[in-house]
Amino acid sequence: MPRPTAEDRDVPRFFIQAVARGLAMLEVFDAEHPDLSLTELSRALGTNKPTARRFVQTLLQLGYLEALPGKRYRLGTRTLELGRRYLASVSLTDRARPFLEALAAATGETTNLAVREGRDVVYVVRVEAAPRILSVNLRVGSRLPLHATSLGKALVSEMADEKLLDIMGQPPWPALTPYTVRSPQALRPHLQHVTDHGYAVSDQELELGLRSIAAPVYDAERRLVAAINVSTPVAQVSREQLTGPFAVALVRTAQQLSVALGCPEVTA
Repeated sequence: MPRPTAEDRDVPRFFIQAVARGLAMLEVFDAEHPDLSLTELSRALGTNKPTARRFVQTLLQLGYLEALPGKRYRLGTRTLELGRRYLASVSLTDRARPFLEALAAATGETTNLAVREGRDVVYVVRVEAAPRILSVNLRVGSRLPLHATSLGKALVSEMADEKLLDIMGQPPWPALTPYTVRSPQALRPHLQHVTDHGYAVSDQELELGLRSIAAPVYDAERRLVAAINVSTPVAQVSREQLTGPFAVALVRTAQQLSVALGCPEVTA
């Protein structure tokens, strides 16, 4: 009986080398190598062609590879299904929290993730960088009206006026401060700002002394599913700083989170 090699001893007891090689074959494909021949696959795996052929035939039968003319191969639709199952198994809040924590650390300000329910935004993740003395006591589960928040503006940024009316009802909408936007016509420039710049602004529309900016987040189907924001006290952060370096960091984070959710990379 042959003695185990050093390589064999380094492999965990229940590690199946054949499974690892099959997965390694799938990982050879990328944007620069969308389709490959059997020779190219065997070379990339460091194995001979007969062995590579067995892996290819197995993956073809299972739908993880597709055959192309000219004896070339590409990833099959089954690989996309696996990716979708993974994304479905990981909650939005779990995916978002590390991004919000990084954004809070970069800006020194509170960040939030919210989704839309009817005419409200619902806070589902909140990362507080520092305690603030504000009359609005927000926490996970808090609900606020769409029209008065940057998160709400980002969440409805792709809606037509008719849909907004269906959700919000006829104007004038409730005023929380003298600056609250109260009609679809008044809200439309704010939504256009999201299209043009990638983020929405709420300047003391929810509460006097509070400003925030928010950017939309997209899923694998490029559906607008959530929004993230940075909220700041007027007395401590200027509008120029908020809509300058803070906005750059916010939009970048929203794009990164969207990509993490499976969305093709989006740019503002």
